Amino acid sequence: MAVQLGKRYKDEKTGIELLVIKPGNCNLKVDDREMELLQPKVLPSAD
Repeated sequence: MAVQLGKRYKDEKTGIELLVIKPGNCNLKVDDREMELLQPKVLPSAD
């Protein structure tokens, strides 16, 4: 799995969340579970 710079990944069971500061090919796992890519939060517009 290729991790992407600036993306956040999370393990639902433990609540561990991380921010990628160095992209590359690696497997992000916690207790043999793949970490999930989090979707960006939608912020309200600043009209």
